[in-house]
Amino acid sequence: MNTLILNHPFHHPADHWYMIEPVGEHPHHRAGVVQVIDATAVHLIVTHFNAAAAAGKLSHGREMLIDHEHFKHDPAKETIAYGWLQELQARPDGIYGRIRWTHTGRQAVDGGDYRFFSTEYEPADLKILAHEHPKRVRPQKLAGLTLTNDPNNKGGRPITNSLRPPEGGADAVIFAGAGAPVADQTTTKRTNIMKNIAVKLGLAAEAGDDAILAEATRLLNRNAELETQNQTLLGEQVDGILAECQITDPKIIQRLKPTLTPLVNRAERMAYLADLGFKPGRAESIAPRVLNRGKGEATAAAERFAAHDEQARVEKIRNRASELTRQGLRFDAAWATAVNEANQPAVG
Repeated sequence: MNTLILNHPFHHPADHWYMIEPVGEHPHHRAGVVQVIDATAVHLIVTHFNAAAAAGKLSHGREMLIDHEHFKHDPAKETIAYGWLQELQARPDGIYGRIRWTHTGRQAVDGGDYRFFSTEYEPADLKILAHEHPKRVRPQKLAGLTLTNDPNNKGGRPITNSLRPPEGGADAVIFAGAGAPVADQTTTKRTNIMKNIAVKLGLAAEAGDDAILAEATRLLNRNAELETQNQTLLGEQVDGILAECQITDPKIIQRLKPTLTPLVNRAERMAYLADLGFKPGRAESIAPRVLNRGKGEATAAAERFAAHDEQARVEKIRNRASELTRQGLRFDAAWATAVNEANQPAVG
């Protein structure tokens, strides 16, 4: 009998950290978006999850339910806990999770019934990066996790492998092939990957794991800082545009801000407000003014005078804004200040 019988079990990663989301751009055709899982997304998702876990604010306190095939969203299906996600970790190639497996889940992954994870994100937690078609969005919080064999976001490492990972290593993927022993091939592959990562980070190719991790962490933290600064500046610009258009009603501001913020630049925001009837120097209104009288020559003359007066007013605001800009104010803040000054009643 010459048939080779292989009875390999499925082994877990040596460090017991499982990849739940790979970096990359993942199209989701049904939702009509491209999910951008970059360093910023990884940092935000990990930070938000771990903070919520520490505060006991996850779906089940300090843990998140892991079901299978997203069954928890279907009232007609049973909801069985296959595991409980306890902590996330950011790595250069994606997001990893520490999991407390249940008896059902352990049997499913040990036997190879399920090999991959599928993440879930709420629409409210997707930051729009570009309004092209399909939209490019960056997930910022993990809303759920499930087991599947057909994940939408490809490129992740399997939960278990049929060959044992190298002892003491974090790399659970086995690169089998002819030539050197599997363990040697895996070590060589990992060494080459880490060298490439080190060079990409601006380090020497021979940099150690600790140096690579420290630099990656520094860049992630810096990226998060820049993202926060960008959001602050963006909020200030939107506030300046609203003030420029003399929009002061809190209810109108609350309604407009969420629609203005995702737009690409100032020009698009101004165009959007212009479509709604809000223009620089124009007081806010909910509906067009209703005039209930005839339009005679005296009225027409008054309107021509008002138009000329408004043009002079806008020129005055523009000159004052330029003066304040030269004094060091940002344009939006300078324009808003000039508008406010122009709206002050004359004294004397």
